[in-house]
Amino acid sequence: MTIPSYLIMMNSHASNSTILSVTYDVYYQKFEEEPKQEKDLMRLDIGENSSQFVSVIGEFLAKNKSDVVSKRVKNPYVGYASMRDEVFKNTPKSGYMQFVHMPGWISCRDKIDGLFDWQLQEGDTIVCEYTCHKAITTFRGRTWTVWYTLGLPYSDGPWKFCGLPGLILYASDSEGCFRFNCIGIEKGDGHDIKMKTPKSGVIDTYMPERVAEIMMLEYWDPSAHFSQMTGMSGQVTRMWDPQGNEVKIVPKTRILYEKFPGVNVKKKYPQKKSSTKKKK
Repeated sequence: MTIPSYLIMMNSHASNSTILSVTYDVYYQKFEEEPKQEKDLMRLDIGENSSQFVSVIGEFLAKNKSDVVSKRVKNPYVGYASMRDEVFKNTPKSGYMQFVHMPGWISCRDKIDGLFDWQLQEGDTIVCEYTCHKAITTFRGRTWTVWYTLGLPYSDGPWKFCGLPGLILYASDSEGCFRFNCIGIEKGDGHDIKMKTPKSGVIDTYMPERVAEIMMLEYWDPSAHFSQMTGMSGQVTRMWDPQGNEVKIVPKTRILYEKFPGVNVKKKYPQKKSSTKKKK
């Protein structure tokens, strides 16, 4: 059964204050070369007409990064790794969602109406004490199975997910690369739902394919990524993860939520093989 796509996000003239906050453990495989899964802690803040899907860890580090690095403040999220991705629905532009990736503040925009073609399935389960129903969709190269609840009648969910007659509490892709699992639901504290902006006040918005290429380039060829983001040539010799730990620079293939056949950074930015000369 296909559901209609009119269940979007309520009254566009209502307040942007948080009325419900939903926390998810997000499991993800970051690189093709490394089968291990990382874990992020994300929060979906829902308002009357908009929502934001943000990293709890990212928020903590933004406020306390220097203290965490200097060990003046203990990091309560040891074992978690922020994806540095956020999604804003119906803000700043009504009827659209904005995906933002840091660093670099690159983003893409999608029209909400009709973005997902959901197929409702038989079966039910319990997630966070809510009875949930099953639905599947194929979106930009990945097939997703989700569980949504009519007990929370918000047409929303983690990441870009929306368009079902209830809140999505669990989602996973068929390849086992991504999994969203709701671990907590609480009444919102009224904080504003608003897309963050860098000090420059400018966020570069591209087509989704271009954003995917830039994100993959970040780890495949950091120097090329630096050039793409700044317009300047340079050699990246050191890198740090979001927690402030230095990481070794080795070409890695990033796994993204969306797969585009035309995006191939390995072919476009081939790595030079180091030559070795035999000693005489």
